[in-house]
Amino acid sequence: MKDLLERIEQNRFVGREFLLWLWFESQLFETNLAPSGKSSCALWLETRLTLTFEREESVLKSSAPGSAPEAREALRQGKLPREARIRMTTEEREYAWTFKADTLGLAALALPAELTKKDDDAHEVLYERMRLVEALEATLEALWSDFLALRLEEAWEATVVPELDKFAHEEDVDEAAYTKAKQRALAKRPKKT
Repeated sequence: MKDLLERIEQNRFVGREFLLWLWFESQLFETNLAPSGKSSCALWLETRLTLTFEREESVLKSSAPGSAPEAREALRQGKLPREARIRMTTEEREYAWTFKADTLGLAALALPAELTKKDDDAHEVLYERMRLVEALEATLEALWSDFLALRLEEAWEATVVPELDKFAHEEDVDEAAYTKAKQRALAKRPKKT
């Protein structure tokens, strides 16, 4: 059990890097993300962002915390996002949740408003909630899969990390180089049968 806990603790950075990547992509592509195999979505950080390095923590609260100069300063100090409030619109449905990077957990999930019909059967409302959560989960899984395909490629260190550094320093990111590296990484991913 102790080995398992140590492995979990040693790999917490992956969820934080995933959240950083979502933040980076949402800023780079002006909230327009295109997860492989899924409909495009608009995703952005809103109201709250927590960045952490060891015991130091920065909590930013604003309507767009990812755009705040303090957020980039925290990145320059080596902090990674640990928790963020995220809003996403996909297929005309809007979701909001708090993403906890250390556990890849979602909290305080707000589902699209289409569930507020008072005349609906309780079972139908439950099934509709389940379908909406499944749709969100499928989009997040596609984003996670894209992230892992890129993270496990040589392009991560060669191209992505330098672009993330530019992002942290509020310098111009080479969108074309990043997009090309991402497309190559995604093309190498084995096809599902």
